[in-house]
Amino acid sequence: MNMKKRISGIALFLLSATLIFSLIGCQSGGGTKESSMSGEDKSALLAAEKGKKLSIMIPGHNSTSDDPEIWQNPVIKSFEEKYSDVTVEFISASWENWKTKVLASASSGEPIDVINDGANNNPMFAMQGVTQPIQKYINMSNPNLHMETMDAVFKYSSDYYVAVAGSSVCVIYYNKNIFENEGTDDPKQLYDEGKWDFDTFVRIAKELTYDNNTGKRWGFCTNYPYVFFGANATSMLKLDNNYKYQLNIEDPNLKKSLEVVQDGWYTSKWQGWEGTPWNSFYNGAAAMIADFQWFEGQLIEAKDYGLSDFEYGVVPMPKGPNNKDGVSPITTAGWAMGNGCDAPYHAGALIDMLIDGQTVNDAEGNKALLQENVALYKELAKKPFCTNSYDSAVEGAFDICQAITEGKSISQSVAEFTPIYKQKIEQANKEIK
Repeated sequence: MNMKKRISGIALFLLSATLIFSLIGCQSGGGTKESSMSGEDKSALLAAEKGKKLSIMIPGHNSTSDDPEIWQNPVIKSFEEKYSDVTVEFISASWENWKTKVLASASSGEPIDVINDGANNNPMFAMQGVTQPIQKYINMSNPNLHMETMDAVFKYSSDYYVAVAGSSVCVIYYNKNIFENEGTDDPKQLYDEGKWDFDTFVRIAKELTYDNNTGKRWGFCTNYPYVFFGANATSMLKLDNNYKYQLNIEDPNLKKSLEVVQDGWYTSKWQGWEGTPWNSFYNGAAAMIADFQWFEGQLIEAKDYGLSDFEYGVVPMPKGPNNKDGVSPITTAGWAMGNGCDAPYHAGALIDMLIDGQTVNDAEGNKALLQENVALYKELAKKPFCTNSYDSAVEGAFDICQAITEGKSISQSVAEFTPIYKQKIEQANKEIK
């Protein structure tokens, strides 16, 4: 099983389709906004940047494509037409080398103006001085900004570092036909009754798992074991009062989440797939799958192509015992500015346009989805818990998950990874400029 699929894949979706409260570092208190400058002042500041280059980096992006799904290109073209006093320069980067290029640009004193940035690099980028506060340069009154996400994930002290139009919520998709045929409790009904929690979820996953002479089926599959951290309102790392990473590996709430992961992947084996988790769900080899909300569009396409032929339901992730406030695991990405970049006011104007373009693109994509599910995603996004924001400094804690799913005890894994993670945290907490 390839559990090491990187979170960059999540950010890639957010580029084309858009994806704590209880932890010290991301509590935000309501989203204080800086007043927008007057039109006259802004015009003067924009004029002062005349003749400069505005650099932009979008990992894996084809800047010359006319594919309508690459919605950023027409937005940037409109920006070039409106702000012809600056020259837009794309910084080419792959998913493998983009972070290296961002860090190199910051160290060299030539920071990139606009960076496609996400939760899995923050608060690291902000605290290392790679990116800078953006509220002075963007329209903080833009209704298309998703302030719940910005407050929860990208606000440190009183400053915002990434502008986002939304987030992507992790939910459970389930095969209604399997549940009806087996007479198993319906997750949506359990959720409505307030009974959709770790214990109920695990019971159902076990009930729907079998491996005998009639075939094989798993009750559940996912490529993201860390979502059980967020569903229990915990994470491998947390932030101190100065927004520095601290190791949270001894947290009993985290241990509870790791116990669920170990039981599913190793002890009771109610989690699994053949080939990929997605194909296993499509063909009925898995009754439930945890994935982010973009998966619904893929599921609809799979039905159109005849890869699946069942009715599906959607329900939030089951609540862990520590999740008293009903937060939801999310991921998110948006737009940041390199610290000390050459054209910050034009960068802010471009980010405003990208936020608006992303909102239009998202709304168009949502038309193909079941609208009751869209409403659920929006409601869950009001209480976001972004585990991969904290745990980015330890690569999402995939390696410790890998260890316990292969049978290593949780206590042994904690002992093994504590010094490794402490070293990574020390590096992540260092300023680079």
